[in-house]
Amino acid sequence: MLLFWERGFEGTSMADLTQAMGLNPSSIYAAFGDKQSLYSHVVMRYVETRAQYAEDALAESTLPKVVRALFCNTVTFLAGSGHPPTCMTLAGAVGCSPDAAPARDIMTKTRTQNDRAMKERFLLAQKAGELPKDVNVDDFTRFISATLAGLSIQAANGATKTELRRTAQMALRYLGY
Repeated sequence: MLLFWERGFEGTSMADLTQAMGLNPSSIYAAFGDKQSLYSHVVMRYVETRAQYAEDALAESTLPKVVRALFCNTVTFLAGSGHPPTCMTLAGAVGCSPDAAPARDIMTKTRTQNDRAMKERFLLAQKAGELPKDVNVDDFTRFISATLAGLSIQAANGATKTELRRTAQMALRYLGY
């Protein structure tokens, strides 16, 4: 996971994977079929383990708590140790060659699912009167998603936890949370 996260799909070779996993290529092929299939498994594992911070935020009881937790949890995650300072769904396969389109598509699908989960939570908040009826939930979701992705890019650029926190606080202030 860390190799794909750090180097992206195309930047990670089978030789890199065999060395990191301590397996020979035939064992990897027997278990996963090919590099693309292994990548799919890695992405699922990432979503089930590392990316739980977003799901935890969406489970908060009120919209202000949800939005604050999305930003706070994202900053904590990005500034954490033991992994590259960015979100794997952004770094792993955003720009790739046509041969790597399936890897890009997996990441696009993952990000789209994340956005859909946020939108569903925001719709519930709107129905509960926490989000004004005149707010377009699709636009609100895209705005939150884009701002969170921007934090990931800033972390990859070397922003510190303190800097990321200040940026998140600024976004929350402008959002009224």
